[in-house]
Amino acid sequence: MNNSQTKPYIGNHIVNILIGIAGLLVFIVGTLMPGSPIQKECFLIGGILLCFSSFLEKNAFFTVLEGIIVIDAVLTYFPLSNMVIAIVTAILVVVTIIVFAIKGSFNDKSLLVGTLGLIFLALGVGLLNPIYYTIGGLVIVIYSIFGILNGLQIAWLFLILNAIFTVTSAIGAYEWLTK
Repeated sequence: MNNSQTKPYIGNHIVNILIGIAGLLVFIVGTLMPGSPIQKECFLIGGILLCFSSFLEKNAFFTVLEGIIVIDAVLTYFPLSNMVIAIVTAILVVVTIIVFAIKGSFNDKSLLVGTLGLIFLALGVGLLNPIYYTIGGLVIVIYSIFGILNGLQIAWLFLILNAIFTVTSAIGAYEWLTK
């Protein structure tokens, strides 16, 4: 079968998207409860569902993005310093960029935008700075819009998630700057 006949997803597309919607809803609950005990469970469960949905939809960027978030969420369950989590996140982002470059994925110029968003989110993790989270979320929103314009339905979930994430992190950034 040639590439033009290959399905752009694995399994049932509707089920894949429903898995992503479930992950989106769980993740949103976590995003709206900053600092609460349930937040990291929501990020872990929602992240896993979104990662799995993206994988089934054969979208490498969103799969990697959520995979990194899931790994970060798992790391929060261990008595690790933020520096260790930041280093792991930075390594994952660098490896992602190298793999995308080797595979020629940056021929899709919009992926450069998504990767920039990933870098800013990693800076937010590393520096615990809500300004970087806000910028990263906003850039991922822009990347999601590019995806939607190219017919990528899974991008709708990431547009919604990152729009909410961007607003909540912007509120956090405002509070951080005014304290």
